[in-house]
Amino acid sequence: MLAPFLNIPVSMILAAGTVFHLTKALQGSSWVTRLNCVLQALMALGMLNMVWHNVNLPLLPQLLLFGTASFWFLLQAVSRREFALGCHGRAGRLSCLYHTAMLAAMVFMLALPHAAGPSERTTLPGHAGGHASHTGGVLTVDAPFAPPLSALWTQPATQVLAFLFAAAVLVWLLPVDRVMDRLAVRAPGTARTSMHLPIILERSFEAGSALTMSLMFAASSLQT
Repeated sequence: MLAPFLNIPVSMILAAGTVFHLTKALQGSSWVTRLNCVLQALMALGMLNMVWHNVNLPLLPQLLLFGTASFWFLLQAVSRREFALGCHGRAGRLSCLYHTAMLAAMVFMLALPHAAGPSERTTLPGHAGGHASHTGGVLTVDAPFAPPLSALWTQPATQVLAFLFAAAVLVWLLPVDRVMDRLAVRAPGTARTSMHLPIILERSFEAGSALTMSLMFAASSLQT
């Protein structure tokens, strides 16, 4: 799906993200945190499989897995505070909403090759003019050349998603905490907040995975 020269660097980002989230899952303090990390690791592995196409996995289990995971993150984002799920505060809910969209995009990406059906053919009991094939006494006439109906919406959709995930790369790379810290009025003598290494690694992986999705959707829009 991607250009060959992009496969190795993208794979390194996804493999590092898989290891990072599995490590977080082992160190998680609650089952919700561990489950979220495992789902993000599975998402990275699914994207890695998309890059190389080496393992021919069944489609339906993948759709069910990532679709259920998307609903799980959405449930956390809209749940009430007393349920104490993984999304805490405004930043946590926004992060869960982003992962909801990311996993939903995974489902769309997996179903995309199957959205375009085979070219329509008309079977007629006789002879007709134009391009046709005669097999076993039955005349099969090809439909006039035209793009499939799915291409009318899949190509714009993939282009919009490619743009949105490209914008997400900038959001994840932008040090939002430091920008807000500079804009906020701080009391004299208050130390400036800084991001810890795990947060930097997590934001770097999110930016890399968003870049991968953007490149995949861009490539799909060109192939549609």
